[in-house]
Amino acid sequence: MPTTVLTRNLPDAFRVRRGGPFAWPAARAFLSMLVPLLVLLQVDRLDLVAGAVFGALTSVYARSEPYRQQARTLAVVAVAMVLAVAMGDVIAVFAGGQMWHEPLALLATAVVGAVATAAGTAVRLGAPGGLIFAFATGACAHLALTHSDLGPHIAMTAISAAFAWAVSIAGAVVSGLGPQRRAVAAALEATAAHLAARPNLATRHRAAVAVETAWNSVALVGWRHRETPAHLDLVRATEACEALLMPTDTTEVAAEDVRAAATGIRRGYGFPGLMSEGESKPAVLPAPVSRWRVIGEVMRAALRPDRHAGTWLLPYAIRVGVAALIAGTVANLLGIGHAYWAAVSAVSVLQATSTSSSVSRMVQRVAGTVFGVLIGLALLTAHPAPWVIIILLAVLQWGAEMTVLANYAVGLAFATPVALLVSALASPAGPGELASNRLWATLLGAAIAVGVAWFLPNRAWLSRVHRALARVHELSTADPVQPNRLRRALIELHEAYDVAEGEVRDSKLPTEELLDASHRAYVLLDEKVETWSASGRP
Repeated sequence: MPTTVLTRNLPDAFRVRRGGPFAWPAARAFLSMLVPLLVLLQVDRLDLVAGAVFGALTSVYARSEPYRQQARTLAVVAVAMVLAVAMGDVIAVFAGGQMWHEPLALLATAVVGAVATAAGTAVRLGAPGGLIFAFATGACAHLALTHSDLGPHIAMTAISAAFAWAVSIAGAVVSGLGPQRRAVAAALEATAAHLAARPNLATRHRAAVAVETAWNSVALVGWRHRETPAHLDLVRATEACEALLMPTDTTEVAAEDVRAAATGIRRGYGFPGLMSEGESKPAVLPAPVSRWRVIGEVMRAALRPDRHAGTWLLPYAIRVGVAALIAGTVANLLGIGHAYWAAVSAVSVLQATSTSSSVSRMVQRVAGTVFGVLIGLALLTAHPAPWVIIILLAVLQWGAEMTVLANYAVGLAFATPVALLVSALASPAGPGELASNRLWATLLGAAIAVGVAWFLPNRAWLSRVHRALARVHELSTADPVQPNRLRRALIELHEAYDVAEGEVRDSKLPTEELLDASHRAYVLLDEKVETWSASGRP
């Protein structure tokens, strides 16, 4: 792999991203962390703090999903979190003190990280992916637990996770159609960008992805909001995006007007309408898309690996697991305490699905950890009382959730002290030793992750592009054309290409063929817009 591929995404490490949500995800993380820890302080059971913390971290997932889908996603995350903690607890209880304890703990951390990362990528779980599950297994595998502690610790994790789920779902009462508004506003902004840059296949595809996301979001609305005026406004706005993306559309709509409509949608205003023609037609409500379809595709990929684009997930999972295991083992051999931190660092870096994007992730991981270690060391050196530590944990988690979307390094500067404070409650090591272990383990794990990604075979990434391209060709020539399937195939093709760009030389990528196939496919899709408006989305 050429070094130019490694540095291709390096500028992303320093980019500050805008857009949310920020306030409510940070607030729910704060509450999810604070309340269980205060209860443990009140009943004098701070020995269960690790379980409470990992259960509370259920709240950091699915921050942008519609609430109807978020409830199910977070329920699965909560169960998976309890299982990850339980695996670590069992290792701590039955292998603690044995010569094979550390190898088993590192192996479990690597396996959980690999499986959780691949599964999260398959269903588009989003940040922080498999990271927290690996962290939970690794940390809990090193706790000083006895047989009598096993039940209470797992139960505390389950209670804390259930509380985090309840707090998160309470956002549906407060924010209502907030996730849908953000998705539709993003679709309007992407449409405006395309109108300003027409003709441009890149902006056309970004708009298509944003519109598809908006459709899925407005479909996932509960009975309290479905078919309300606000909901129908969002449906009409998404329909307007599709109409405006048609190259044959004769209606003159300025990009500035579309951006103004997006701003209004974000602020909770109604959709003002952008075109005179067809605005009196009733909105066509989309049918909800089930995630079971995605899960079914993943299972088919596992059973028929030579016939499915999703088979790249297997080598991706192997990459994550191998990097984590090597990082943890090397850290242990070098005498770095908390060797599982190196394994978790490797898992974190490889949440980026290509080698080039993992480089920027490595830079962010290292920079955030350096600043976070300094903050954590200052806090630990002050020897705060337990109740102060609990307040600090909740405030730092709030800070992490407020900043992590803007830049991962900034978010990690808040999250690193959380790990150090939790470790301080469960470990006799001094502040300097904890901080040193965290710093060197992170540096080692991040470097090994990029090295493993660079040297392991990456043919599956390119094969994914060719499979996706063949699927687009197949659906483009089908009679009749199946718009939904073709649109999803196009999204898969461009996603596969974007990831493969960070893995292989440009000369190996079928760029011209992709551009030609995408252009022809979008022409076919644009011809269907009038049919959709007349008879509903297929």
